[in-house]
Amino acid sequence: MIGFLLAFLVAILWSIGEVSYSKMSKKHHHKNVYLYSFLFRALLYLGVVFFFQRELFGTFHWIVFSQALPVILCDLFASIVVNIAVYNGKLSVTSPIMAAYPVLDVLLGILLLKESIHTGKLILIGLICLSIIVLAASQTKSDRAPHPIKGILFAVVYMLLVALSTYFEKNIYISHFDVYDLYYYKGMIYCVVSFVFFCSILFTPVKLKKPDWSIIKGCSFTPIGNILYSFALSVGSISIIAPISSLYSVFTNIISRIHLKEKISWVEKICIYCILICTILLISLFV
Repeated sequence: MIGFLLAFLVAILWSIGEVSYSKMSKKHHHKNVYLYSFLFRALLYLGVVFFFQRELFGTFHWIVFSQALPVILCDLFASIVVNIAVYNGKLSVTSPIMAAYPVLDVLLGILLLKESIHTGKLILIGLICLSIIVLAASQTKSDRAPHPIKGILFAVVYMLLVALSTYFEKNIYISHFDVYDLYYYKGMIYCVVSFVFFCSILFTPVKLKKPDWSIIKGCSFTPIGNILYSFALSVGSISIIAPISSLYSVFTNIISRIHLKEKISWVEKICIYCILICTILLISLFV
């Protein structure tokens, strides 16, 4: 029951964070967005480690760090790519594509882990891929989507990075890797990256903006959801947690159409619903 409630809360936090991030990316310069995104993640992740495993502070093991590095790099680049995706395309279109990363998780499992393929998986994956292609072909420019095809392409790149991150994270947990170790090294890397973006702002004409409410929501709700997702997995079954948390894209779609005033055609609606339903089924039936 606790895992169910946490997963539902994760879906809400991720959806609010995604909508806020979309607004923030169109309102502020991308360097300010990256600075506060990585800084907030660093503070939250290191804060969790300090609260639960503070004995990790002052320690550094190259072997543990090398295990965590592939996950961290995938997450880092995904955090950069998501800004490009939501800035150039409509959030109601890019969000379900980004949330369809289980498609690539399944393919990675088949190719790298030699897992067996189920006919149902193939059908769902094929429908998702077809829907993404039709979405790309039906896109038109608007104020909310200055470069819609670019938005979709980077949404697919984001999907790939998250799938790789999930694959790498699954592997390190098999070797008794602690989730707090991951947060610890993530926090340190994000501190360094946020400092780099801070310096790049100081030495360029870009003006450093103070964090407003949109920045706070966009940069904090998603990592808080990530932390709660880890705790949800620790107390509940992944077969329940994963499909519930994947509902965040449904909430994002509803909020973006109401709050961001995004209009979508009937073709886009069909493709979006197809991606959402197939993704949830893929996680629910085959996780």
